[in-house]
Amino acid sequence: MKWFSVNCIYRVVCGEGKHSPQFNEQIRLLQANSRLEALEKINQNANKYNLPFKNCNGEQVNWEFLGIGSLIEITKPEDGVEVAAKILEPKSVERYLENVAHRTRLLTEYN
Repeated sequence: MKWFSVNCIYRVVCGEGKHSPQFNEQIRLLQANSRLEALEKINQNANKYNLPFKNCNGEQVNWEFLGIGSLIEITKPEDGVEVAAKILEPKSVERYLENVAHRTRLLTEYN
């Protein structure tokens, strides 16, 4: 079996969907014998990963699976292996760095 990193893309719909369009991109790890099997596995199971729930306003929240953004074979899953990466060009570098520091503080203080 091989390991794959799969970018699953969903539309998020709250209640009747009368809100700004929301999309959720998830990176999931899965095992399969081949790329084709990995694609089949995701297509069969993608809707099982995000169960509907009621938000704080009592509205039903649903995820609609739209497709796969990427499929990458991870040749040797080991400590520290990269499974996802982004290159960003923020409008405000200062704000971006403040956000990184804030997120780091939250993760270290509350865990």
